[in-house]
Amino acid sequence: MAKNQKAFPVNRLVVDAILTAMFFVFTLFSFVIAGVKVTLVSLPAVIAGMLFGPSDAFIVGFLGSFMEQMLRFGFTPTTLLWILPPAIQGMIIGFGGKLFRNAVPVTKESSFKKNISYYLICAVAALVTSLLNTCVYYIDSKMYGYYSFQLIFGVAGIRILTNQLICAVTATAAIPVLVAVRKTNLLGKRKARVSAEDVSREMYTNKEIQHQ
Repeated sequence: MAKNQKAFPVNRLVVDAILTAMFFVFTLFSFVIAGVKVTLVSLPAVIAGMLFGPSDAFIVGFLGSFMEQMLRFGFTPTTLLWILPPAIQGMIIGFGGKLFRNAVPVTKESSFKKNISYYLICAVAALVTSLLNTCVYYIDSKMYGYYSFQLIFGVAGIRILTNQLICAVTATAAIPVLVAVRKTNLLGKRKARVSAEDVSREMYTNKEIQHQ
C-alpha cells in the first residue's frame, strides 16, 4: 500500500513534465496574425486540469509559457504578464473539473449533457484567456510602441472567436486521451479503481437510456 501511494506522485510529476513539454512543442508551431494567436497550447492544459486539478494545470501552463517567452523574447518587464493567461486558463479548467466531476467524459459514449458541461468549462476558460491576452497586448504595446489601441481592441472579437474554435478542437482532442488515461494504471491503482467505477456507472446509464 505504501509503495503505491509513493508511486502515484512520481507518476503525476512525470505526466506534468510530459504535458509541459507538449505545451512548449505546440508553441513552436503557433503563429500570430495582427494580434490573434493561433495555437493548440491549451490541449495540455485541458488534460492536466481534468486529470489532476487546478494546481497541475496552472504549473503546466506557467512553465510551458515561460519556456516559450524565454526562447522567443528573453526575459522582459512584461514576461510575467504573458505567462499568466495560459496558466490561468489551465487553473480555471482544473477548478471546473473539480466542481463538476461528472462533467469529465470517461467513455467515448458519454451522455450529451455531460459533454456539454465539459465543453462549457473549456469555453469559459478560453474566454477569460482571450480577455486577459487582450489586456496584456495593450499593456505591452503601450510600453514598446507597436500595435495601436484600435487594432488591439478592434480584433478582440476575432481573437475571442478564434480561441473558441481552438477550444472546441482541443477539448475534443483531449477526450480520447482522458478516456485512455483513466482506463489504465498510469496514474496509480487508486485512480484506476475510480475510473473503473465511473466507466461501469456510465455503461449502466447508457443501457438504461437505450431501453427507454
